[in-house]
Amino acid sequence: MPSVNLAIIAAAGAGKTRRIVREALKSSERAALVTFTLENVEHIRREIYKEAGAIPPNVEVWPWFTFLIHELARPYQTAICTNRIDGLTLVNDRSARYVREDKDPIRFYFADGRNIYSDKLARFACVCNERTGGRVIRRLEERFDHIYIDEVQDLAGYDLDVLRLLLGAKTKLTVVGDHRQATLTTNNASRNKGYARSQIVRKLEEWKQEGLLDIDYATDTYRSNQVIATFADTLFPDQPTTTSRNELVTGHDGVFSIGFAEVTAYVEKYGPQALRLDKRTDCAGLAAMNYGVSKGRTFDRVLIFLHKGGAKWIASGDFKHIAAATTKTKMYVGFTRARHSLTFVVDGDVSVANVVPYTIGKA
Repeated sequence: MPSVNLAIIAAAGAGKTRRIVREALKSSERAALVTFTLENVEHIRREIYKEAGAIPPNVEVWPWFTFLIHELARPYQTAICTNRIDGLTLVNDRSARYVREDKDPIRFYFADGRNIYSDKLARFACVCNERTGGRVIRRLEERFDHIYIDEVQDLAGYDLDVLRLLLGAKTKLTVVGDHRQATLTTNNASRNKGYARSQIVRKLEEWKQEGLLDIDYATDTYRSNQVIATFADTLFPDQPTTTSRNELVTGHDGVFSIGFAEVTAYVEKYGPQALRLDKRTDCAGLAAMNYGVSKGRTFDRVLIFLHKGGAKWIASGDFKHIAAATTKTKMYVGFTRARHSLTFVVDGDVSVANVVPYTIGKA
């Protein structure tokens, strides 16, 4: 029997956020739409405004950490401590490494007694649920009929334990994301480390085998043309291939390479958005955007300035030069921003297949 819970693994440009927004809006269910970053929260709100003109009373939009504090941790926090959780202390590494939870829970979970560490927040919620005999999740069941989590690939550590609890709840759960775009993470905790970032799909597959959810691979893209989509797919050859629904022909369509000497003329002719891995990359004086920052954006044309490893990859065709998980996912994000043309700035040989040398004046 099909599960009421669903994971949607969507290709870049598949319209995954719009899909869950439309589903939430067409129902009278009490729904929570949750995502990690504030930018994604605003994206969800914009989609709701486009579809309905306003956020209806049965729909709530939450940033992940705020959702955890308000809906899971704070209501039953006395199971662990008596002080109120006032806010969050963001942690990039691992907090309070040498403090034991059983010896000093306040110092273990809190930076100053009131602001909870971001990498411990989900753990705190799970412990509260355990110590209260499941009251945290039962309260959520009373609050919401359906919880939607966007950009699920951003969740890590004990966040995945929270997802596991939700999969066992009466509340329906739908998670959407693309593990190939796993450029961010909620924390760097050791818990569930093998399922972090792009590896989260392994955990979803395990849950599917347990009968906890179904998985829908949404492989259509409405952004990139087929040549660009197929080229981006080569970064993750073991994943389902992408089918483009963008059939517009502009006269300059596909994946190209130009030399640095041609950049000015190319930019004047086509007006592409310059993208790079990070600020260390030489971008010929253009106002370039980092791959990660471009996530969620769409451009007609993209001009890629390659970092050192990327330059070795395109010259040799050897993926080992971009093998780092975050490098590959960021490059995938950059490549899939383009609708019509994706062009690499390269002086020298190009050994990667399906990159066409371009000369100004020729399409």
